[in-house]
Amino acid sequence: MKIARVTGTVVSTIKYEKYVGMKLLRVRHLTLDGQPTGEELIALDAADAGIGDIVLVNNDGGAAQMIMGDTKLIASVTICGAIDSYSWQGQTVHCH
Repeated sequence: MKIARVTGTVVSTIKYEKYVGMKLLRVRHLTLDGQPTGEELIALDAADAGIGDIVLVNNDGGAAQMIMGDTKLIASVTICGAIDSYSWQGQTVHCH
């Protein structure tokens, strides 16, 4: 699991049937000190996240299947939760 920031939404008029009714969001991983790292990715949202939220993402397709309750779902990045705060190097980082 990694920390990421939601950077945008994905609008799709035609989706793979398993994605119908599910929200897709753009995310970018963050270092523990809050700096963006890597490229933006598209994530399946299981936490009702919004733009600007700091979230916990899982980069494992099996986790997406478990969280969404569908053993045939294909997804490699899933937003598993919104982060309120976390501790790093003795400091508490508040995400709101």
